[in-house]
Amino acid sequence: MKFTELSEYHFRPGLVTEWRAVPGTDPGALSDDPRPPSYLQEAHLRRVVVDREVHIRAPTWLATVFDLPGPVDPVALNAAFRRWIGRHETLRSAFRHSAGELRLRTLAPEDVAVRSNVVGDMAEGAEIARYLDDLFDRATDPLHWPSYAFATVSRADSTTVCLAFDHVNVDGYSILLVAHEIHELYAAEVSGTPAALGEVGSYVDFGSAERTQAAALGGDHPVIRRWREFLGPAGDGLPRFPAEVRSVPGEPARQSGRCEWLLAPGEADAVEAACRAGRGTLFTGVLAAAALAGAELSGAPVFRTVVPFHTRSKTWWSASLGWYIGLAPLELTLPEHGGFHDLVRAAGRAAREVRPMAKVPFARVCELLGAPLRPRFVLSYMDLRATPGSQRWPEWNARACYARVASRDEVYVWINRTHEGVYATCRYPSSGHAAEHVPRYVDAIRRILGEVAVSGDLAIEAPVPVAV
Repeated sequence: MKFTELSEYHFRPGLVTEWRAVPGTDPGALSDDPRPPSYLQEAHLRRVVVDREVHIRAPTWLATVFDLPGPVDPVALNAAFRRWIGRHETLRSAFRHSAGELRLRTLAPEDVAVRSNVVGDMAEGAEIARYLDDLFDRATDPLHWPSYAFATVSRADSTTVCLAFDHVNVDGYSILLVAHEIHELYAAEVSGTPAALGEVGSYVDFGSAERTQAAALGGDHPVIRRWREFLGPAGDGLPRFPAEVRSVPGEPARQSGRCEWLLAPGEADAVEAACRAGRGTLFTGVLAAAALAGAELSGAPVFRTVVPFHTRSKTWWSASLGWYIGLAPLELTLPEHGGFHDLVRAAGRAAREVRPMAKVPFARVCELLGAPLRPRFVLSYMDLRATPGSQRWPEWNARACYARVASRDEVYVWINRTHEGVYATCRYPSSGHAAEHVPRYVDAIRRILGEVAVSGDLAIEAPVPVAV
């Protein structure tokens, strides 16, 4: 399942219908809940509040798009949506900002209803994409419930289902779970048989427990000390991309996106085998390749980035929708002599050392450091082959999507492994030097991994910056 902007999905013409969750018989069914937001949710929502005060509305939704077979059965799909919302408490929770405080309100599963509104036939895929982009920008307000919206594009042979959620509800992995669950629930409603889905835990409970644990930490905690060391004496922010990417001065510009394959399945297997020979994994091989590519751009032997790790530490959270992500600072020094295997081993040591740091919410780290830190260069890796339904993603035409983002200096690179191979998605400033430097960086990662796939190793030489 690729991860792109919605405009890159090739919609087929069809009848567009919007679907919205609403309280059932009682409009006031959302009731006050004493549980607090997670640290991630609170940081996100407070940033939204500040933006609104200066009349900035920046959409922060994530979405998924996939096909169901045949023309839609609206009754069955409505029931599937209701059961699915009832299954995940984060979709039945809302936050209200009042007098500087964020108050949680929740809705019981039986109090959820779903209403549909037929928009009409649309004959052009680009028209459908523009319509949905606008709908999701308007209808995923994290300060209102529901902070998500659904739509379908129905035709005689298939129905495309589109679901978008503000980030307050989901992380990138949550989005990948949706297609399988909706398929199972919809098929169960059509056939009258139970859906083959296990129970899941509540992200609202997770956030409350996480906050209790993290609130007990102090500034002398080892994780906080490690972050302080990573930031350096000046504490002047997190790592930047290895080459200049900042856009021209002024307001943040819309970012560009790029998604492309790095390795075919056989090549991915070959790289993984080479990494195992270096006592590593494909993840540590990706880190090694990213460090080498960074050295080619910068000429510096030290690679620094921020790496996300999931925080789904219990089995009942493995299929739960929520924002189960922590961040860790990663620093990797290229060896003066040796080969790719040596760098893979070093990457493995670095990743093992910092992974436990992701258990401390990044917003709590910022509180204890007294610094409003903002990640500027993030490198993510996920192996998605064990994700429920992943083998059928091509059949379902499944895609993960993200809202259009504006930033002068952020570079995010997501590298994912699926049954179809390994691909990279990145977003970066659309003006300035980024349009040249970031694609060159991704190309270098592809080349390095490709050489390892062929030879099983790669000699490392002193980094010399490539003319850019």
